[in-house]
This record gives sequence, C-alpha cells and structure tokens, in this order.
Amino acid sequence: MQGIVLRAIVYDGPGKLVVRDVPKPQVGTDYLLIRVKAAGICGSDLELARGLRPDVKPPRIPGHEISGEVAEVGSQVTRFKVGDRVVVEPIISCGTCRNCIVGRYNICKELKFMGVHTDGAFAEFLAVPEYRVYRIPGDLPYDAAAILEPTAVGVHIVSRAEISIGDNIVILGAGPIGLQIAQVAKKRGAGYIIMTDVLDYRLELAKRLAADRVVNVSREDPLEVVKEATDGEGADVVIEAIGRSKTIMQTMDLVRIGGKILIAGLNVERFVSDPPTFWMNLSYKEVTVQSSRSYAAGNWSAAIKLASRGDIDLKALVTHKFPLEEVSRAFKVADKKLENAIKVLFTP
Repeated sequence: MQGIVLRAIVYDGPGKLVVRDVPKPQVGTDYLLIRVKAAGICGSDLELARGLRPDVKPPRIPGHEISGEVAEVGSQVTRFKVGDRVVVEPIISCGTCRNCIVGRYNICKELKFMGVHTDGAFAEFLAVPEYRVYRIPGDLPYDAAAILEPTAVGVHIVSRAEISIGDNIVILGAGPIGLQIAQVAKKRGAGYIIMTDVLDYRLELAKRLAADRVVNVSREDPLEVVKEATDGEGADVVIEAIGRSKTIMQTMDLVRIGGKILIAGLNVERFVSDPPTFWMNLSYKEVTVQSSRSYAAGNWSAAIKLASRGDIDLKALVTHKFPLEEVSRAFKVADKKLENAIKVLFTP
C-alpha cells in the first residue's frame, strides 16, 4: 500500500475543517494499519472546531472514537492479523514514568492523544500501536463499537467516584458520556440515579437506559428534586459531565455533607465563584472533590466486557452517520444537537 493517498478531515485552524488527500500513514514494526469503519465526534472535537483547543497544532486529523478493520500489520505484531475487527484506545504513553508503571498512563507526563497530538481517526486509515488495540466482541457492529471509547471513559469516572452499592447519584448532563456513566453506575450497584439536561429527548433516553429520575432544568429545580429523593440529605455522589462553571458550582449544592463530587466535563471556561460559596462549602461540608481524565489500566477491558455481556446499550447512542465529505453538516448536527442528535459518526 506504499504511496497510496487517502481522504481525511484535516483541522487547519479555528473554524477550518477541510477534506483533502493525505499520504497513507507509515506502519511501524509494532503498529497496525486500521481501515476506519466508524469514528465518533466527541465534545472535545467540537471545542477544537471552535478554536478552543490551543493544545492542538494544525494541520491535524482529529478523531479518537474508533472502530475498524486491520488492513496491514507490522513485522513484530503478534496478536492481530489482517481482517480482524478492532477498536483503538487512543492514548500513546511513555510506559516508563511513575504513573505509567502503576497503570495511570492517562496522566503520563509524555501523554499523546490521537486526534490531538498525533493524527486521528477522521480518515480512511489510521496507524496505531498494537498495545492499544482490542478485538471487537462478538458480532457487535462497527458503529456500536465506536461507542466503546466513551464507555471506557464512563468506566473510569465511575471507578474514580468510588460509587458504592445503594448510593444516590446525580449526573449533570445526559450527553454520550453522561449516559454511559449512568449505565456503568447502575451495573456498579448505584441505588438511585438522577440525571439532568435541557433536552427532553436525551432525558427520555437516559430514563430508558439507566436513570430513575430525570430533570429538565429549564422547567424543574434539580436541588428540590434531589432534596425530595434523598430526604433532604443530598446525593452521595454528584458527577458533572457538562463542563460549565455554573454546573460545577451547582454540584456543591446537590451533594450531601461528607459526599463526593467528580468533575468529568471538559471545561474551557474561566471558573469563577463569587461570592466564594463553592470554596466555603467545600470546607464546611468536608466534600471529596475528584477529577477524571479519559481512562486507565483495565477500563477498556471492563467496557468491552460490559458490552459483550449485553450489560450496557451502545447502539442506542448512535443517531447519525456521515461520510467524510459531509464534515460541515456532521459537525453542525453534533454541535447544534439537530435532529435529536446524540452520537454523530463518520463512516469513511
């Protein structure tokens, strides 16, 4: 396949996503060439398109939610062969630093994320290291398999939040990540799950998948709902999956004294709390505040196991599919949440 030119979506700077020909990626000795079958648009890709990701240097091929077929293998690859159906964990880490050694490679000092620091999956082909590739379980279709990436994110978040059996959980945001957090938390033993959003169609899906109570915050006060559901105590765990200063501050009102908050949303806003009630209540309520980044050792295997057993629904999140050439339309649908969009995929 040497000398072949392929089609890809290229980020050329803020507001500039173009489709053009690029060279086929080079396949190293321990790399695989993946023929991309499905690649999802993530919230971080939307921030990139808005020009709010200064860590991404153009030109760059975005995309990190990947499923595909092995098209070529390097000479030292031992676990895969041409034709295998696979998904990709889109992290490249050093493997030798303190965090990598203990399995927290998601916070490696030399971390590179596919689609951010190296070229990603919005292309016909992608070259990836063997150690970041997993087989798609059973006959799971490629579009559903692409949802394993946000599912692994959900697994990591639930693990970081240390959800216990019977816990009352509030999840702010019913987007793809929030929905997968809810499904994983339910399987982890969460007792009662409340989810908030402003879009009824997303809340309806949340109710169908995992939520016990949903709140459209444009019509209901989530604080009153949480008080009623917890006998005035507040939630054991509150997970912010939106990435807004307003909802981050709201977590402190919703959590019980001695409870836990986990900030999962990607926040590109300036976080200001004035008056400083967030910080005061953090001390008064002795709340544990955690953060979460992508996934660490074991999270992908857990996500794949959940999917293979049918414990979580992946297909339900897939609402739209577009060819690469319709990049403008795809990003508009995902960004504006048109046509009841939840997860928008490219299918090169």
